[in-house]
Amino acid sequence: MAGVDSLEALLRTAARLRPDLKVEVVAGTVDGCRIGRIDDDSRRIGPGDLFVARPGTVSDGAAHIADAVAAGAAAILGEAPDPPGVEGGQRAVRLRVAEPLEAGVAFARARWGDPADRLRIAGVTGTNGKTTVATFIRQLVAGTIGACGLVGTIETHDGRAARPARVTTPGRIELVELLAGMVDAGCDRLAMEVSSHALDQGRVADLDFEVAIFTNLSGDHLDYHRTMEAYAEAKARLFDGLGREGVAVVNLDDPAAERMLRNAGGRRIGIFRRGAAASRTGHARVDRSVSYEIVAIEPAGMVVRVAGLGGDGPDGVGIEIPLRLHGAYNAFNVTAALVSAIELGVPVDDAAALASRLEAPRGRLEAAHDVAAGDRVRVFVDYAHTDDAIATVLAAMRDSVPEGGRLVAVIGAGGDRDRGKRPRMMRAALDHADRVAVTSDNPRTEDPEAIVREVASGAGPGETADYFIEVDRRRAIDRVVQEADDGDVVVIMGKGHEAFQLVGVERRPFDDRAVAVEALERRRGAGG
Repeated sequence: MAGVDSLEALLRTAARLRPDLKVEVVAGTVDGCRIGRIDDDSRRIGPGDLFVARPGTVSDGAAHIADAVAAGAAAILGEAPDPPGVEGGQRAVRLRVAEPLEAGVAFARARWGDPADRLRIAGVTGTNGKTTVATFIRQLVAGTIGACGLVGTIETHDGRAARPARVTTPGRIELVELLAGMVDAGCDRLAMEVSSHALDQGRVADLDFEVAIFTNLSGDHLDYHRTMEAYAEAKARLFDGLGREGVAVVNLDDPAAERMLRNAGGRRIGIFRRGAAASRTGHARVDRSVSYEIVAIEPAGMVVRVAGLGGDGPDGVGIEIPLRLHGAYNAFNVTAALVSAIELGVPVDDAAALASRLEAPRGRLEAAHDVAAGDRVRVFVDYAHTDDAIATVLAAMRDSVPEGGRLVAVIGAGGDRDRGKRPRMMRAALDHADRVAVTSDNPRTEDPEAIVREVASGAGPGETADYFIEVDRRRAIDRVVQEADDGDVVVIMGKGHEAFQLVGVERRPFDDRAVAVEALERRRGAGG
Protein backbone atom coordinates (compact mmCIF):
# COMPACT_ATOMS: atom_id res chain seq x y z
CA MET A 1 0.00 0.00 0.00
CA ALA A 2 1.70 3.15 -1.18
CA GLY A 3 -0.17 6.29 -0.17
CA VAL A 4 1.40 9.73 0.05
CA ASP A 5 4.85 9.57 1.63
CA SER A 6 6.29 13.04 0.99
CA LEU A 7 6.44 14.93 4.30
CA GLU A 8 6.06 18.21 2.44
CA ALA A 9 2.85 16.95 0.76
CA LEU A 10 1.58 15.52 4.04
CA LEU A 11 2.00 18.87 5.73
CA ARG A 12 -0.03 20.57 3.00
CA THR A 13 -2.83 18.00 3.08
CA ALA A 14 -2.98 17.89 6.87
CA ALA A 15 -3.24 21.69 6.89
CA ARG A 16 -6.29 21.45 4.63
CA LEU A 17 -7.86 18.75 6.81
CA ARG A 18 -7.21 20.64 10.05
CA PRO A 19 -6.54 24.32 9.32
CA ASP A 20 -6.96 25.03 13.05
CA LEU A 21 -3.75 23.10 13.82
CA LYS A 22 -0.59 25.06 13.13
CA VAL A 23 2.37 22.75 12.53
CA GLU A 24 5.79 24.39 12.68
CA VAL A 25 9.07 22.92 11.42
CA VAL A 26 11.55 23.61 14.21
CA ALA A 27 14.51 21.47 13.13
CA GLY A 28 15.66 19.76 9.94
CA THR A 29 14.11 20.17 6.52
CA VAL A 30 11.01 18.61 4.96
CA ASP A 31 12.47 18.93 1.47
CA GLY A 32 12.92 15.40 0.11
CA CYS A 33 11.87 13.77 3.38
CA ARG A 34 9.87 10.55 2.91
CA ILE A 35 7.69 9.02 5.59
CA GLY A 36 6.94 5.34 6.16
CA ARG A 37 4.46 4.59 8.92
CA ILE A 38 2.94 7.06 11.36
CA ASP A 39 2.68 5.84 14.95
CA ASP A 40 2.33 7.14 18.50
CA ASP A 41 4.06 4.12 20.05
CA SER A 42 7.85 4.50 19.97
CA ARG A 43 8.26 0.72 20.28
CA ARG A 44 6.76 0.26 16.81
CA ILE A 45 8.84 2.98 15.13
CA GLY A 46 11.29 1.89 12.46
CA PRO A 47 13.59 3.63 9.95
CA GLY A 48 11.80 6.37 8.03
CA ASP A 49 8.70 6.50 10.27
CA LEU A 50 7.04 9.54 11.84
CA PHE A 51 6.67 9.40 15.62
CA VAL A 52 3.77 11.29 17.19
CA ALA A 53 4.99 12.25 20.66
CA ARG A 54 1.60 12.82 22.26
CA PRO A 55 0.70 12.99 25.96
CA GLY A 56 -0.85 9.70 27.09
CA THR A 57 -2.83 8.35 30.02
CA VAL A 58 0.16 6.35 31.28
CA SER A 59 3.21 8.22 29.95
CA ASP A 60 4.13 11.24 27.86
CA GLY A 61 5.34 10.49 24.35
CA ALA A 62 7.98 13.23 24.72
CA ALA A 63 9.84 10.92 27.10
CA HIS A 64 10.28 8.41 24.26
CA ILE A 65 11.48 10.73 21.51
CA ALA A 66 15.11 9.69 21.94
CA ASP A 67 14.06 6.05 21.53
CA ALA A 68 12.16 6.87 18.33
CA VAL A 69 15.12 8.78 16.90
CA ALA A 70 17.47 5.93 17.81
CA ALA A 71 15.11 3.56 15.97
CA GLY A 72 15.52 5.65 12.81
CA ALA A 73 12.47 7.93 12.88
CA ALA A 74 12.51 10.38 9.96
CA ALA A 75 10.36 12.93 11.77
CA ILE A 76 9.02 13.74 15.23
CA LEU A 77 5.68 15.47 15.79
CA GLY A 78 5.26 16.87 19.30
CA GLU A 79 4.77 19.84 21.56
CA ALA A 80 8.39 20.54 22.54
CA PRO A 81 10.52 22.70 20.23
CA ASP A 82 13.71 20.90 21.30
CA PRO A 83 12.70 17.47 22.66
CA PRO A 84 14.59 16.30 25.75
CA GLY A 85 17.27 13.69 25.13
CA VAL A 86 17.62 14.56 21.44
CA GLU A 87 20.67 16.51 20.32
CA GLY A 88 20.11 19.31 17.83
CA GLY A 89 22.40 17.72 15.25
CA GLN A 90 20.35 14.54 14.90
CA ARG A 91 18.69 14.01 11.55
CA ALA A 92 14.99 13.62 12.41
CA VAL A 93 12.82 16.48 11.23
CA ARG A 94 11.11 17.97 14.26
CA LEU A 95 7.62 19.36 13.98
CA ARG A 96 5.90 21.35 16.72
CA VAL A 97 2.14 21.51 17.23
CA ALA A 98 -0.11 22.27 20.20
CA GLU A 99 -2.16 19.07 19.80
CA PRO A 100 0.11 16.23 18.63
CA LEU A 101 -2.62 13.55 18.64
CA GLU A 102 -5.04 15.57 16.53
CA ALA A 103 -2.26 16.51 14.14
CA GLY A 104 -1.07 12.90 14.04
CA VAL A 105 -4.54 11.74 13.01
CA ALA A 106 -4.63 14.40 10.29
CA PHE A 107 -1.21 13.25 9.05
CA ALA A 108 -2.38 9.62 9.02
CA ARG A 109 -5.51 10.55 7.08
CA ALA A 110 -3.36 12.48 4.62
CA ARG A 111 -0.88 9.60 4.40
CA TRP A 112 -3.46 6.90 3.69
CA GLY A 113 -6.25 8.81 1.99
CA ASP A 114 -8.99 8.83 4.67
CA PRO A 115 -9.94 5.14 4.37
CA ALA A 116 -12.82 5.34 6.89
CA ASP A 117 -14.82 7.31 4.32
CA ARG A 118 -14.68 4.31 1.98
CA LEU A 119 -15.99 1.72 4.45
CA ARG A 120 -19.46 0.87 5.71
CA ILE A 121 -18.79 0.14 9.37
CA ALA A 122 -20.67 -1.96 11.91
CA GLY A 123 -19.54 -1.51 15.53
CA VAL A 124 -20.34 -4.00 18.29
CA THR A 125 -20.29 -3.07 21.97
CA GLY A 126 -21.35 -4.82 25.17
CA THR A 127 -19.75 -6.76 28.00
CA ASN A 128 -19.96 -10.17 26.34
CA GLY A 129 -20.40 -11.36 22.77
CA LYS A 130 -18.56 -8.57 20.93
CA THR A 131 -15.96 -10.85 19.40
CA THR A 132 -18.49 -13.46 18.31
CA VAL A 133 -20.98 -11.04 16.76
CA ALA A 134 -18.27 -9.10 14.91
CA THR A 135 -16.73 -12.36 13.64
CA PHE A 136 -20.11 -13.61 12.45
CA ILE A 137 -20.81 -10.33 10.62
CA ARG A 138 -17.49 -10.62 8.80
CA GLN A 139 -18.18 -14.22 7.82
CA LEU A 140 -21.67 -13.35 6.52
CA VAL A 141 -20.46 -10.38 4.47
CA ALA A 142 -17.32 -12.12 3.16
CA GLY A 143 -19.30 -15.22 2.23
CA THR A 144 -21.90 -13.32 0.21
CA ILE A 145 -20.90 -9.84 -0.94
CA GLY A 146 -17.11 -9.82 -0.82
CA ALA A 147 -14.08 -8.87 1.29
CA CYS A 148 -14.89 -7.56 4.77
CA GLY A 149 -12.51 -6.25 7.39
CA LEU A 150 -12.50 -7.17 11.07
CA VAL A 151 -11.09 -5.39 14.12
CA GLY A 152 -11.42 -7.36 17.33
CA THR A 153 -9.99 -8.80 20.51
CA ILE A 154 -8.56 -11.94 18.95
CA GLU A 155 -7.50 -10.75 15.53
CA THR A 156 -7.73 -8.15 12.81
CA HIS A 157 -8.57 -9.23 9.26
CA ASP A 158 -7.77 -6.99 6.30
CA GLY A 159 -9.88 -8.98 3.83
CA ARG A 160 -6.92 -11.11 2.76
CA ALA A 161 -5.53 -12.56 5.96
CA ALA A 162 -5.85 -12.38 9.73
CA ARG A 163 -3.22 -11.38 12.23
CA PRO A 164 -3.27 -11.38 16.06
CA ALA A 165 -4.68 -8.25 17.67
CA ARG A 166 -2.84 -6.24 20.31
CA VAL A 167 -5.93 -4.62 21.85
CA THR A 168 -9.68 -4.83 21.24
CA THR A 169 -9.95 -1.37 19.69
CA PRO A 170 -6.69 0.26 18.50
CA GLY A 171 -5.91 3.95 18.87
CA ARG A 172 -6.97 6.60 16.36
CA ILE A 173 -3.70 6.78 14.43
CA GLU A 174 -3.25 3.01 14.22
CA LEU A 175 -6.86 2.59 13.09
CA VAL A 176 -6.29 4.78 10.05
CA GLU A 177 -3.48 2.53 8.82
CA LEU A 178 -5.44 -0.65 9.60
CA LEU A 179 -8.45 0.59 7.66
CA ALA A 180 -6.25 1.67 4.77
CA GLY A 181 -4.94 -1.88 4.49
CA MET A 182 -8.52 -3.15 4.33
CA VAL A 183 -9.48 -0.74 1.58
CA ASP A 184 -6.32 -1.70 -0.29
CA ALA A 185 -7.40 -5.36 -0.03
CA GLY A 186 -10.76 -4.56 -1.60
CA CYS A 187 -12.92 -4.24 1.52
CA ASP A 188 -15.81 -1.82 1.50
CA ARG A 189 -17.32 -3.09 4.76
CA LEU A 190 -15.90 -3.50 8.26
CA ALA A 191 -17.08 -5.25 11.43
CA MET A 192 -15.36 -4.11 14.58
CA GLU A 193 -15.53 -4.53 18.30
CA VAL A 194 -15.80 -1.25 20.19
CA SER A 195 -14.70 -1.46 23.81
CA SER A 196 -15.92 0.83 26.58
CA HIS A 197 -12.32 2.02 27.08
CA ALA A 198 -12.14 2.99 23.40
CA LEU A 199 -15.42 4.90 23.59
CA ASP A 200 -14.42 6.66 26.81
CA GLN A 201 -11.02 7.61 25.39
CA GLY A 202 -12.37 8.75 22.01
CA ARG A 203 -10.48 6.15 19.96
CA VAL A 204 -13.34 5.81 17.45
CA ALA A 205 -14.15 9.52 17.30
CA ASP A 206 -13.11 9.67 13.63
CA LEU A 207 -15.44 6.89 12.46
CA ASP A 208 -19.02 7.15 11.21
CA PHE A 209 -20.78 3.91 12.14
CA GLU A 210 -23.57 2.77 9.87
CA VAL A 211 -24.66 0.03 12.28
CA ALA A 212 -24.20 -0.03 16.08
CA ILE A 213 -24.91 -3.26 17.95
CA PHE A 214 -25.47 -3.68 21.71
CA THR A 215 -25.15 -7.20 23.13
CA ASN A 216 -25.50 -6.88 26.92
CA LEU A 217 -24.17 -5.15 30.01
CA SER A 218 -22.86 -6.74 33.20
CA GLY A 219 -20.24 -6.01 35.84
CA ASP A 220 -16.76 -5.71 34.35
CA HIS A 221 -14.02 -3.10 34.01
CA LEU A 222 -15.26 -1.31 37.13
CA ASP A 223 -11.63 -0.78 38.13
CA TYR A 224 -11.67 1.70 35.23
CA HIS A 225 -15.26 3.00 35.06
CA ARG A 226 -15.91 2.80 38.84
CA THR A 227 -19.72 2.52 38.54
CA MET A 228 -22.14 0.58 36.34
CA GLU A 229 -23.76 3.88 35.38
CA ALA A 230 -20.48 5.24 34.05
CA TYR A 231 -19.84 1.93 32.28
CA ALA A 232 -23.25 2.10 30.59
CA GLU A 233 -22.71 5.74 29.62
CA ALA A 234 -19.43 4.80 27.91
CA LYS A 235 -21.15 2.06 25.91
CA ALA A 236 -24.01 4.38 24.97
CA ARG A 237 -21.66 6.81 23.22
CA LEU A 238 -21.59 4.44 20.24
CA PHE A 239 -25.35 4.94 19.83
CA ASP A 240 -25.43 8.60 20.79
CA GLY A 241 -23.06 9.26 17.89
CA LEU A 242 -25.18 7.57 15.21
CA GLY A 243 -26.26 9.82 12.36
CA ARG A 244 -29.70 9.96 10.75
CA GLU A 245 -28.72 7.20 8.32
CA GLY A 246 -27.42 4.93 11.07
CA VAL A 247 -29.05 1.84 12.54
CA ALA A 248 -29.09 0.84 16.22
CA VAL A 249 -29.43 -2.91 16.83
CA VAL A 250 -30.05 -3.68 20.50
CA ASN A 251 -30.73 -6.63 22.78
CA LEU A 252 -34.17 -5.81 24.20
CA ASP A 253 -33.82 -8.53 26.83
CA ASP A 254 -31.11 -6.49 28.55
CA PRO A 255 -32.34 -3.56 30.71
CA ALA A 256 -29.45 -1.39 29.53
CA ALA A 257 -31.00 -1.35 26.04
CA GLU A 258 -33.11 1.55 27.30
CA ARG A 259 -29.98 3.68 27.79
CA MET A 260 -28.53 2.67 24.44
CA LEU A 261 -31.71 3.78 22.68
CA ARG A 262 -32.24 7.02 24.60
CA ASN A 263 -30.31 9.32 22.26
CA ALA A 264 -29.68 6.94 19.37
CA GLY A 265 -30.02 8.49 15.95
CA GLY A 266 -31.35 6.79 12.83
CA ARG A 267 -33.47 3.64 12.80
CA ARG A 268 -33.78 1.26 15.74
CA ILE A 269 -34.08 -2.52 15.59
CA GLY A 270 -34.73 -4.56 18.70
CA ILE A 271 -33.89 -8.25 19.14
CA PHE A 272 -35.57 -10.42 21.75
CA ARG A 273 -35.84 -14.08 22.62
CA ARG A 274 -39.36 -15.31 22.13
CA GLY A 275 -40.81 -16.41 25.46
CA ALA A 276 -38.01 -14.82 27.52
CA ALA A 277 -39.04 -13.75 31.00
CA ALA A 278 -36.99 -10.55 30.90
CA SER A 279 -38.86 -7.25 30.68
CA ARG A 280 -38.33 -5.61 27.30
CA THR A 281 -38.61 -2.00 28.49
CA GLY A 282 -37.25 -0.62 25.21
CA HIS A 283 -39.62 -2.55 22.98
CA ALA A 284 -41.86 0.42 22.26
CA ARG A 285 -38.87 2.56 21.32
CA VAL A 286 -37.75 0.53 18.31
CA ASP A 287 -38.92 0.81 14.72
CA ARG A 288 -39.09 -2.94 14.28
CA SER A 289 -38.34 -6.11 16.21
CA VAL A 290 -36.72 -9.42 15.39
CA SER A 291 -37.35 -12.51 17.54
CA TYR A 292 -35.43 -15.75 17.91
CA GLU A 293 -36.00 -19.03 19.69
CA ILE A 294 -34.12 -22.30 20.05
CA VAL A 295 -36.28 -25.09 18.70
CA ALA A 296 -33.82 -27.97 19.14
CA ILE A 297 -30.52 -28.72 20.86
CA GLU A 298 -28.43 -31.42 19.23
CA PRO A 299 -24.96 -32.91 19.87
CA ALA A 300 -23.54 -30.95 16.94
CA GLY A 301 -25.22 -27.66 17.86
CA MET A 302 -28.78 -26.33 17.78
CA VAL A 303 -31.62 -25.22 15.54
CA VAL A 304 -32.79 -21.61 15.84
CA ARG A 305 -35.92 -20.02 14.42
CA VAL A 306 -35.55 -16.31 13.58
CA ALA A 307 -38.57 -14.17 12.67
CA GLY A 308 -38.65 -10.60 11.42
CA LEU A 309 -35.54 -10.62 9.23
CA GLY A 310 -37.51 -10.21 6.03
CA GLY A 311 -40.20 -7.90 7.29
CA ASP A 312 -42.59 -10.72 8.29
CA GLY A 313 -42.63 -9.41 11.85
CA PRO A 314 -41.20 -10.91 15.06
CA ASP A 315 -44.22 -13.18 15.49
CA GLY A 316 -44.15 -14.55 11.95
CA VAL A 317 -43.32 -18.10 10.94
CA GLY A 318 -39.65 -17.22 10.63
CA ILE A 319 -36.67 -19.09 9.22
CA GLU A 320 -35.24 -22.22 10.85
CA ILE A 321 -31.46 -22.29 10.83
CA PRO A 322 -29.35 -25.28 11.95
CA LEU A 323 -26.22 -24.00 13.68
CA ARG A 324 -22.91 -25.72 14.29
CA LEU A 325 -22.65 -23.75 17.52
CA HIS A 326 -23.13 -24.48 21.20
CA GLY A 327 -24.48 -22.20 23.91
CA ALA A 328 -27.94 -20.63 23.98
CA TYR A 329 -26.50 -17.12 23.85
CA ASN A 330 -25.11 -17.89 20.41
CA ALA A 331 -28.72 -17.82 19.20
CA PHE A 332 -28.73 -14.10 20.01
CA ASN A 333 -25.24 -13.61 18.59
CA VAL A 334 -26.24 -15.15 15.26
CA THR A 335 -29.47 -13.14 15.14
CA ALA A 336 -27.64 -9.88 15.85
CA ALA A 337 -25.08 -10.70 13.15
CA LEU A 338 -27.80 -11.55 10.65
CA VAL A 339 -29.66 -8.29 11.28
CA SER A 340 -26.44 -6.27 11.03
CA ALA A 341 -25.17 -8.01 7.88
CA ILE A 342 -28.54 -7.46 6.20
CA GLU A 343 -28.34 -3.76 7.11
CA LEU A 344 -24.90 -3.72 5.46
CA GLY A 345 -26.43 -5.00 2.25
CA VAL A 346 -26.39 -8.81 2.47
CA PRO A 347 -29.61 -10.27 0.97
CA VAL A 348 -31.84 -11.91 3.59
CA ASP A 349 -31.93 -15.33 1.91
CA ASP A 350 -28.18 -15.39 1.38
CA ALA A 351 -27.51 -14.42 4.99
CA ALA A 352 -29.88 -17.08 6.36
CA ALA A 353 -28.40 -19.77 4.11
CA LEU A 354 -24.83 -18.98 5.16
CA ALA A 355 -25.67 -18.81 8.88
CA SER A 356 -25.71 -22.60 9.10
CA ARG A 357 -21.98 -22.59 8.28
CA LEU A 358 -20.89 -19.92 10.77
CA GLU A 359 -17.88 -20.82 12.89
CA ALA A 360 -17.30 -19.45 16.37
CA PRO A 361 -14.10 -17.49 17.03
CA ARG A 362 -11.19 -19.21 18.72
CA GLY A 363 -11.70 -19.60 22.45
CA ARG A 364 -15.45 -19.01 22.37
CA LEU A 365 -16.94 -22.36 23.44
CA GLU A 366 -14.26 -23.98 21.33
CA ALA A 367 -14.29 -27.77 21.50
CA ALA A 368 -11.12 -29.53 22.66
CA HIS A 369 -12.56 -33.06 22.58
CA ASP A 370 -12.61 -35.43 19.63
CA VAL A 371 -15.61 -37.74 19.55
CA ALA A 372 -14.20 -39.64 16.55
CA ALA A 373 -11.08 -40.42 18.59
CA GLY A 374 -13.16 -41.92 21.36
CA ASP A 375 -13.56 -39.04 23.82
CA ARG A 376 -16.59 -39.65 26.02
CA VAL A 377 -16.09 -36.39 27.93
CA ARG A 378 -16.79 -33.16 26.11
CA VAL A 379 -14.44 -30.28 26.92
CA PHE A 380 -14.90 -26.67 25.80
CA VAL A 381 -12.69 -23.60 26.19
CA ASP A 382 -14.26 -20.17 26.63
CA TYR A 383 -13.16 -16.60 27.33
CA ALA A 384 -15.80 -15.99 30.05
CA HIS A 385 -14.05 -13.96 32.74
CA THR A 386 -16.87 -12.19 34.60
CA ASP A 387 -19.56 -13.55 36.89
CA ASP A 388 -22.27 -12.78 34.35
CA ALA A 389 -20.33 -14.41 31.52
CA ILE A 390 -19.68 -17.50 33.63
CA ALA A 391 -23.36 -17.77 34.52
CA THR A 392 -24.39 -17.24 30.91
CA VAL A 393 -22.00 -19.82 29.49
CA LEU A 394 -22.85 -22.48 32.06
CA ALA A 395 -26.60 -21.89 31.81
CA ALA A 396 -26.30 -22.10 28.04
CA MET A 397 -24.48 -25.44 28.26
CA ARG A 398 -26.80 -27.06 30.81
CA ASP A 399 -29.17 -28.40 28.15
CA SER A 400 -26.21 -30.02 26.38
CA VAL A 401 -25.41 -32.24 29.38
CA PRO A 402 -26.86 -35.73 28.89
CA GLU A 403 -28.98 -37.32 31.60
CA GLY A 404 -26.75 -38.52 34.39
CA GLY A 405 -23.86 -36.30 33.32
CA ARG A 406 -22.33 -33.41 35.23
CA LEU A 407 -21.45 -29.87 34.21
CA VAL A 408 -17.92 -29.06 35.42
CA ALA A 409 -16.44 -25.55 35.45
CA VAL A 410 -12.82 -24.40 35.63
CA ILE A 411 -12.52 -20.74 36.66
CA GLY A 412 -9.90 -18.21 37.72
CA ALA A 413 -9.54 -14.44 37.95
CA GLY A 414 -6.89 -12.20 36.46
CA GLY A 415 -4.55 -10.18 38.65
CA ASP A 416 -4.32 -6.38 38.73
CA ARG A 417 -7.95 -6.14 37.61
CA ASP A 418 -11.39 -5.63 39.17
CA ARG A 419 -11.18 -7.53 42.49
CA GLY A 420 -14.85 -7.05 43.35
CA LYS A 421 -16.00 -9.60 40.80
CA ARG A 422 -13.87 -12.46 42.15
CA PRO A 423 -16.28 -13.89 44.78
CA ARG A 424 -19.16 -13.26 42.39
CA MET A 425 -17.43 -15.43 39.79
CA MET A 426 -17.31 -18.29 42.30
CA ARG A 427 -20.94 -17.79 43.18
CA ALA A 428 -21.94 -17.88 39.51
CA ALA A 429 -19.96 -21.07 38.91
CA LEU A 430 -21.37 -22.87 41.94
CA ASP A 431 -24.91 -21.81 41.08
CA HIS A 432 -24.71 -23.20 37.55
CA ALA A 433 -22.22 -26.08 37.60
CA ASP A 434 -22.16 -29.39 39.47
CA ARG A 435 -18.42 -29.22 40.16
CA VAL A 436 -15.99 -26.28 40.15
CA ALA A 437 -12.21 -26.11 39.93
CA VAL A 438 -10.66 -22.82 41.09
CA THR A 439 -7.25 -22.10 39.61
CA SER A 440 -4.90 -19.36 38.48
CA ASP A 441 -5.67 -17.24 35.41
CA ASN A 442 -3.28 -14.41 34.51
CA PRO A 443 -2.01 -13.42 37.97
CA ARG A 444 0.21 -10.63 36.64
CA THR A 445 1.87 -8.95 39.62
CA GLU A 446 -0.48 -10.35 42.27
CA ASP A 447 0.06 -13.49 44.34
CA PRO A 448 -1.79 -16.33 42.52
CA GLU A 449 -2.72 -18.04 45.80
CA ALA A 450 -4.22 -14.81 47.16
CA ILE A 451 -6.32 -14.36 44.01
CA VAL A 452 -7.59 -17.94 44.23
CA ARG A 453 -8.55 -17.42 47.87
CA GLU A 454 -10.53 -14.30 46.97
CA VAL A 455 -12.36 -16.21 44.25
CA ALA A 456 -13.13 -19.13 46.56
CA SER A 457 -14.45 -16.75 49.22
CA GLY A 458 -17.67 -16.63 47.21
CA ALA A 459 -18.49 -20.20 48.31
CA GLY A 460 -20.65 -20.93 51.33
CA PRO A 461 -19.51 -23.05 54.31
CA GLY A 462 -21.61 -26.00 53.19
CA GLU A 463 -20.25 -26.09 49.63
CA THR A 464 -16.71 -27.34 50.17
CA ALA A 465 -17.53 -30.68 48.52
CA ASP A 466 -18.64 -28.92 45.34
CA TYR A 467 -15.25 -27.46 44.43
CA PHE A 468 -11.51 -27.89 44.75
CA ILE A 469 -8.59 -25.49 44.57
CA GLU A 470 -5.50 -26.11 42.44
CA VAL A 471 -3.41 -23.01 41.79
CA ASP A 472 -1.41 -24.63 38.98
CA ARG A 473 -3.66 -24.24 35.94
CA ARG A 474 -2.21 -27.18 34.01
CA ARG A 475 -2.72 -29.56 36.94
CA ALA A 476 -6.24 -28.22 37.53
CA ILE A 477 -7.28 -28.87 33.92
CA ASP A 478 -5.72 -32.31 33.92
CA ARG A 479 -7.39 -33.26 37.20
CA VAL A 480 -10.82 -32.19 35.96
CA VAL A 481 -10.47 -34.20 32.76
CA GLN A 482 -9.12 -37.34 34.47
CA GLU A 483 -11.78 -37.27 37.21
CA ALA A 484 -14.69 -36.65 34.81
CA ASP A 485 -17.22 -39.40 34.20
CA ASP A 486 -18.37 -40.43 30.73
CA GLY A 487 -21.01 -37.96 29.59
CA ASP A 488 -19.70 -35.05 31.67
CA VAL A 489 -19.29 -31.65 30.03
CA VAL A 490 -16.28 -29.57 31.11
CA VAL A 491 -16.03 -25.83 30.43
CA ILE A 492 -12.61 -24.20 30.99
CA MET A 493 -13.15 -20.47 31.32
CA GLY A 494 -11.17 -17.26 31.57
CA LYS A 495 -8.50 -17.28 28.89
CA GLY A 496 -10.20 -18.55 25.76
CA HIS A 497 -8.05 -17.81 22.72
CA GLU A 498 -5.01 -16.65 24.71
CA ALA A 499 -1.89 -18.71 24.12
CA PHE A 500 -0.03 -17.34 27.12
CA GLN A 501 -0.21 -16.81 30.86
CA LEU A 502 0.90 -13.52 32.42
CA VAL A 503 2.91 -14.22 35.56
CA GLY A 504 4.57 -11.15 37.04
CA VAL A 505 5.86 -9.28 34.01
CA GLU A 506 6.58 -12.54 32.19
CA ARG A 507 4.46 -13.84 29.30
CA ARG A 508 4.62 -17.63 29.50
CA PRO A 509 3.31 -19.95 26.76
CA PHE A 510 0.02 -21.51 27.85
CA ASP A 511 -2.95 -22.55 25.73
CA ASP A 512 -6.04 -23.90 27.54
CA ARG A 513 -7.20 -25.86 24.52
CA ALA A 514 -3.79 -27.47 23.92
CA VAL A 515 -3.53 -28.40 27.61
CA ALA A 516 -7.05 -29.88 27.51
CA VAL A 517 -6.23 -31.88 24.37
CA GLU A 518 -3.17 -33.33 26.11
CA ALA A 519 -5.27 -34.24 29.14
CA LEU A 520 -7.85 -35.93 26.93
CA GLU A 521 -5.11 -37.92 25.17
CA ARG A 522 -3.84 -39.13 28.55
CA ARG A 523 -7.37 -40.09 29.50
CA ARG A 524 -7.78 -42.09 26.27
CA GLY A 525 -4.42 -43.72 26.86
CA ALA A 526 -5.58 -44.83 30.29
CA GLY A 527 -8.72 -46.32 28.76
CA GLY A 528 -11.04 -43.51 29.88
